[in-house]
Amino acid sequence: MKKYIFTLLLAILTATAQGQPNQRLQQLEDFFQQQGIGVSHKQTNAIDGSITHLMHAYPNMVNLQAASFSEDISEEEKQKVIHEYDSINALRRQYFDNILDSIRITFAILGKDASENYMYEYHKNGVDTISYSLAFLGENDTLQSSRLNNLVIFGRAREAALFDYHKGYSKWFGGTEEAGNYNHSYSIPTGITWNDMQPFDTVAFNSHIQPVLKQLKKLKGAKAYPVYWRHDEGFKNDDDFIFWTTRQSEYGDNKHTGLTTGTHYLIPSQHTDEAEAIYRQLDSLAYDYVDSHPKQPYSYNYTQRFPYLNLKDIVKGHSFKDDKEFYLSCMCDEDGNYHILTLNNKGELWVPRDWQRLKSYINGERVYLKGMEPKKDE
Repeated sequence: MKKYIFTLLLAILTATAQGQPNQRLQQLEDFFQQQGIGVSHKQTNAIDGSITHLMHAYPNMVNLQAASFSEDISEEEKQKVIHEYDSINALRRQYFDNILDSIRITFAILGKDASENYMYEYHKNGVDTISYSLAFLGENDTLQSSRLNNLVIFGRAREAALFDYHKGYSKWFGGTEEAGNYNHSYSIPTGITWNDMQPFDTVAFNSHIQPVLKQLKKLKGAKAYPVYWRHDEGFKNDDDFIFWTTRQSEYGDNKHTGLTTGTHYLIPSQHTDEAEAIYRQLDSLAYDYVDSHPKQPYSYNYTQRFPYLNLKDIVKGHSFKDDKEFYLSCMCDEDGNYHILTLNNKGELWVPRDWQRLKSYINGERVYLKGMEPKKDE
């Protein structure tokens, strides 16, 4: 591990000399991935002629504590259990200290070349706080900053990064919890103007990801169902929906109406390995498309695997000049089944609570897919 930290330090110094700030922080993010800490990536092309990247990671650790012992356990057995817990915690401590040291090295060295930076640490009686922030300005940037306790948050910078960390006793876990929050954002100018922008091409995008969807359909038990969700003016039932947008389209009728059509792909739970492989391929193709079409408004979100119990968008495409949008969304449900949605939406997107089992939803009236009707006690 010390060898890796030395390599990281060398890479940071090299990147500083070459004036490549993105590479310095990306080196740290690569290290997170190698240590099993997931890094999420959101990419959006903005109408101001740039592509914005947001990277997030949440390094954390909980120190295990032996539960209370029964009266009939011997002192020897008790000490054996305590020793095992101590050994596990020692390994975790070494692992997490290496992560914290790598973060310290990165922010300390980058700080001397940053347009503005802030470093704060407090350690007393087992309570620790670390807050690092730094920003790099472009030629015409006007930096904004705000403060939340000991954390400084920078805005309107070409590139900014922060790390916020707290350590203390957690009643929830029954032990010491260490929680970190890492954020890194940067913008790349494209030179594309508002007038250059074009509607997101849903036909071309769907064609681009078809090879993966065709592969999906070959799995035993996999299905493809039509999607039809509609709510008309004046209809609203809070209990019927997972969420709904409150965005009022600049180009729509602003009557809180919405029509969602598309396809719902289902992969049964027994195809875990195949489903995760399909997810990675789908993500790769989706990113390849949006990254190659910077004139089409989009937001892209990277996650390593199917989100569990939470429908998330890989890609959201905007039509740019009206209230039409496209969504590529995924989820793994509580039964281990995998869901992929390709949705065309006009107006406001409201997602029905039973969407996995629905053939259609129209103003509160549900039509269920065959064999997926709710039981009497539901």
